Amino acid sequence: METTSDIDLNARQSVYQLLEIAKLELKNLYSGEVFVLSELFHGYIWKRIPPAHRKLFGRYFLDYIMSGGGDESVEILDKTRQHQQIYSCK
Repeated sequence: METTSDIDLNARQSVYQLLEIAKLELKNLYSGEVFVLSELFHGYIWKRIPPAHRKLFGRYFLDYIMSGGGDESVEILDKTRQHQQIYSCK
C-alpha cells in the first residue's frame, strides 16, 4: 500500500499517486461527512504539492467522482469562496 511518505512531489506521476491515496482516504469518512480535497491529506503534505499539481489533481478527482467513483458514494456539492470543490459522503 502506498503512503504519503512514498510520494515524489517533484514527479508528474505524483498526481496519480495522490489520486490513489485520496481514493483510500474516502473509506475513512462517515456518511454525511462534508469535505474538500485538501482535508484528505495532512496539512504539510498538501502544502508541499505544487499549485499546478493541486489543480490537476482536483480535476482528476472530480472526474473520478463524476464517473461513478468506483464503489465510493460521494456527492458533489458547491464550491468554497476559494473555489475549492465541496464533496459529501452519502
